[in-house]
Amino acid sequence: MEIGIFSRTYAHMSLEAVFREMDRQGIHHTQFNLSSAGLPTLPERVDEEALLTIPALAKQYGITLDALSGTFNMIDPDEDARARGCRQFETQCRIARLLEIPIVTLCTGSRHPKDKWAWHEDNLTEAAWSDLMRSTEKILRYAEDNGITLGVETEASNIICTPEKARRYLDDVDSPNLKIIMDGANLFRPEQVPRMAEILEEAFDALGKDIVLAHAKDFSLKGSLFFVAAGEGELDFPRYIRLLKQCGYHGPLELHGLAQSQIEKSVAFLKRAMV
Repeated sequence: MEIGIFSRTYAHMSLEAVFREMDRQGIHHTQFNLSSAGLPTLPERVDEEALLTIPALAKQYGITLDALSGTFNMIDPDEDARARGCRQFETQCRIARLLEIPIVTLCTGSRHPKDKWAWHEDNLTEAAWSDLMRSTEKILRYAEDNGITLGVETEASNIICTPEKARRYLDDVDSPNLKIIMDGANLFRPEQVPRMAEILEEAFDALGKDIVLAHAKDFSLKGSLFFVAAGEGELDFPRYIRLLKQCGYHGPLELHGLAQSQIEKSVAFLKRAMV
């Protein structure tokens, strides 16, 4: 198992500078965001000339592009915004195929009118679930047409907010092109932290066979639960990594939710946890 990182962790740098710094730090895997190449995260069109500089530079520095960010609000209460996101996602799948990136990541979204990462009680409604399935039907076709796997993760603020919901989603869609991105820090609400071992085991029992990518961030519980850099919080990383290996996952652990200044410390922590 190797260490990767979200490319956008490196802010205000050219793409070559990002890859050069990753190489210097011994990180050769990334979940890529097109903003790292000076492009919109979800472009409206495919600019092949501009895009092909990305894999050329990645090859130069020995960087593997594991996944491409494709996040939009799949249950946006604004139907026009939701339709626009689906159209942009088609372009994203074409870009992923061009760049030979196998996975495009999803945000299943929230009914919150202003923030797809903020919880809204309407996320629990069957109407929201129906909208999720309609959006999924559209983007799944784009993924299939381009040979792309869609990666979804449990997000406490999104409609897919528990491993159980994620399992229902996978089973209802029933496609080999829809898989799981596992993020141990996303599995917990504050009241669940004392049962950490049990919660992790249950999540892997439900989702382990469908994991295509794994994230590495941490959480702290001081009054409320909030995310921190890997190694700075309470997540049982040795257990998390052991469960990943037990379910047959040997891909990269992608660092995120940290500042650039924290990277080297988190890399050292993960290397110790992997032993």
